[in-house]
Amino acid sequence: MVWVAMTLGTALSGTVQMVTGFGSVVLMMIMFPFFFNMIDAPMLALSINMLFTIIMCWRYRKDINWNVILWPTAVYSVVGFLVTGMVGDADLHVLVIVFAVFLMLLSLYFLLLSGKVKAKPKTTVGIGCAVFAGVSAGLFAIGGPPMAPYVLAATDDHKSYVASMQFMFVITNVINLAGRMVNGIFNWTLWPYILVGSPCILVGMKLGEVVSARLKPEMIRTCVYAFVGISGLILLLQQI
Repeated sequence: MVWVAMTLGTALSGTVQMVTGFGSVVLMMIMFPFFFNMIDAPMLALSINMLFTIIMCWRYRKDINWNVILWPTAVYSVVGFLVTGMVGDADLHVLVIVFAVFLMLLSLYFLLLSGKVKAKPKTTVGIGCAVFAGVSAGLFAIGGPPMAPYVLAATDDHKSYVASMQFMFVITNVINLAGRMVNGIFNWTLWPYILVGSPCILVGMKLGEVVSARLKPEMIRTCVYAFVGISGLILLLQQI
């Protein structure tokens, strides 16, 4: 069952990120906690996502808005690294409950407020978003949603938005994984899953190119984040 979920889930994750600019780790972190603990699941999601973000970053490298993304990326990386050092001592039962609530709040934000709440494209706002992103990434490997409103508001077009987000993901994913290695919470026995999931997410990337030409991204985002909230509720009910 885990291999079927890994194959289909990572492919779907690649499709969603190709269409929306982020969301692959969100989807993987919906699925992985059902099969792995809350120490291994984020590590696995980040590792599988690495190759995808590197390819996307290289593809859109000329569109990266360095002025917009450099400082927030630096802050995000430092905060994420520090928070990662605290994960090893956390109560996994409590961490799953916090994560489940986080998923439901994330779902409500995107379903009810996304598009209505606009982040002003100021460096101070970007740094504030980066602190929140670093905390959520250090705990749950999910940092894209807190950063997306700022980057979207601060960039000139969709290509620049996607390029800047992928650059941020490459840097912050490397720092996050390095933090897990330094703190001894990188599970090297999960390499078989990483080797299977990495090419599957690239297949999803190709599917995303086709889907994005036929479906409205707003429709896909609505379905994805409704499922995020439902999955959070299921995880919460399992813990109480």
